[in-house]
Amino acid sequence: MRYVVPVLFLACVLAILAAGCATNAPAGTATPAPSVTPAPTTPAEPASSPAATSLSIVASPQRYTPLMSSTVGIGLTVNPTGFDRANATYQWNATYGEFLRWSPPDYTVTTLSVTPTTHGEKIFWSFTGKTRSPDTPVVITVVAEDPSGTVLGTSQLTLDWDGDYTVVVRGS
Repeated sequence: MRYVVPVLFLACVLAILAAGCATNAPAGTATPAPSVTPAPTTPAEPASSPAATSLSIVASPQRYTPLMSSTVGIGLTVNPTGFDRANATYQWNATYGEFLRWSPPDYTVTTLSVTPTTHGEKIFWSFTGKTRSPDTPVVITVVAEDPSGTVLGTSQLTLDWDGDYTVVVRGS
């Protein structure tokens, strides 16, 4: 009786191994390995899900004063991700100062509305008078919308005062 348990155990192991090694191929024929499809490492997005969109503002120069003769202000360009710049409108706003257009062919400076709407072209932000509060930064905001009015992205740019007549793009 003391050999019955090990013999039964050995018989079970051999039966399991024999079942896993069974093949219908003739002797001497290699059996192909089963194909395995690896599991995706990240979940796939549904085909109907919209692409992620974002918006940022590119500003140049990083430091500006109205005393500069090389520019009329800080040039502002939108940098969209996930949507076409030309298929959106951009609504601008600033807590201080004004928006300008200054472009070829004649480079005439045109003052825009307080909250201008553009189509992706470069505009400029400037100011004419001494700030009343040098401790309060200027915040410029832009909102991109598609033709149906759906918001595609928003972005903000902060300008810090360096004295009464100079601003510096925050983070530069």
